[in-house]
Amino acid sequence: MEMRLEMEGSGVLMFDLQEGEADESHTHDYFQLSVPLSGDLMTYHNSKKRKLEFEESLLVPPGDSHQHEAAYARKKIMLISFNEEIISEAYRTYTGFELDSIDFSPVQSNSQLLLNKAISLFQIASYEGMEAVLAREGELASVLLDQMRGSHSEHWEKSGKKRPYSSEPSIKAIKDYILGRYQDDVTLDHLAAHLNISKYHLHRSFTNAVGMTPRNFLHHVRLRKAACLLKGKDVEITEVAFKVGFQSISTFNRSFKKMYGATPSQFVKEFQW
Repeated sequence: MEMRLEMEGSGVLMFDLQEGEADESHTHDYFQLSVPLSGDLMTYHNSKKRKLEFEESLLVPPGDSHQHEAAYARKKIMLISFNEEIISEAYRTYTGFELDSIDFSPVQSNSQLLLNKAISLFQIASYEGMEAVLAREGELASVLLDQMRGSHSEHWEKSGKKRPYSSEPSIKAIKDYILGRYQDDVTLDHLAAHLNISKYHLHRSFTNAVGMTPRNFLHHVRLRKAACLLKGKDVEITEVAFKVGFQSISTFNRSFKKMYGATPSQFVKEFQW
């Protein structure tokens, strides 16, 4: 299945490669970020082979050749494309300075915030139409500048200006609390009591800022921790599930497959290849 969204200076594409398939080696006249959505992904950048880990993405500049390959299993991939003009405009808007040129690190860490922003644009297109999407294109560019490391990063971070997706100060505290206690039975009541705010306000603020509920963020953290542990040798899947805070093996298996496109046992086999 393919989902495509084209804007004035950027675009988002989600597609599948079946096992054994690869797209043709090609170039673009714009930047393109390749994000694996179902485990590791084999890529080629200027003919150099690189296996992206599940927490990595590949950002290629205009003119560089690249290719994706589903070597041993079906792969789901998100491509986020953007030109230098839309990035320069966002940089000027949020810093007050001109961006002469920009270079990005080719291998980036995956950003859930960026994924959520890209996915939300499909939802906005469905319910509000393309006009509403185009009105938010600058937000996507701002998130790209914020989440992707490059020559702009130092000055961008020093500018400190509030971005259009910025959250309230409590959001970081919520994330820190969850990251420090993901193995425990963290509830909305616990979070609200710890931060001394209304649980309804907490839930609404966090969901609006992060793009997922606190509960879903907790599940996301647990699954990422589990995936890291499953990379080890002689791992017991049941032990990993309980160690990261899941109380049910079936829930763990179902949630893991939904996030990585493979069951924990399939993930272990693929990673150990």
